[in-house]
Amino acid sequence: MRKITSLFATVGICAASSVAVAMDGSWSESDLFVGISGGYAKTKVKVDGVSGDDKSDNTGFFNLRFGSFWQDDARAYITVGYNKPKDADLGGNAKVTDIKQLNLLVSADYLFMPEWEFQPFAGLTIGATDTKADGYQLGDPPKSGSFDNKWSFAYGAQGGVIYKIDNFDLEAGLRYLTNSTSHHYREHHHVKLKVNDSRQIYVAASVHF
Repeated sequence: MRKITSLFATVGICAASSVAVAMDGSWSESDLFVGISGGYAKTKVKVDGVSGDDKSDNTGFFNLRFGSFWQDDARAYITVGYNKPKDADLGGNAKVTDIKQLNLLVSADYLFMPEWEFQPFAGLTIGATDTKADGYQLGDPPKSGSFDNKWSFAYGAQGGVIYKIDNFDLEAGLRYLTNSTSHHYREHHHVKLKVNDSRQIYVAASVHF
């Protein structure tokens, strides 16, 4: 809980600092940006306590982001993202269904060769992930239930390239994102769900103001 509290405090400080500096006029008009991103994520779904293999599937995701550039060689931004991995068939007529993840992330990137039109970058991400899922098992009668949902600490890294066009930029990149939490099945507490190790390929577009 202390990790999550510290994270939200960091998000608040970053957001407040951005607004304060922007109102002060210390940054040029092109330093703040807002954008969208989307792509495909290969996310591992694992359930402990039942038979069956780990599942990894390519699924679509999308994000909204807001941030700022510092000098010409660094940027920081807040991302709100949504990811919905596919249902996981665990064998023995058991399934994990309706898996949903909400991510609240803070990222920082270093831009290499900022004077170039194409700017490679690499950075780190921390944040929080909220995971929800249901369980289903065929039988007579069939049984259904749900996994407990809670915020968990998330972290990762990303890299890619940015192409700037006036007050717009286009971006393509790769990101690895993971979290450290198991989710108990409410009807059978020994069954635990992990939805982590997400490998993402994405494109993004942002406008500067």
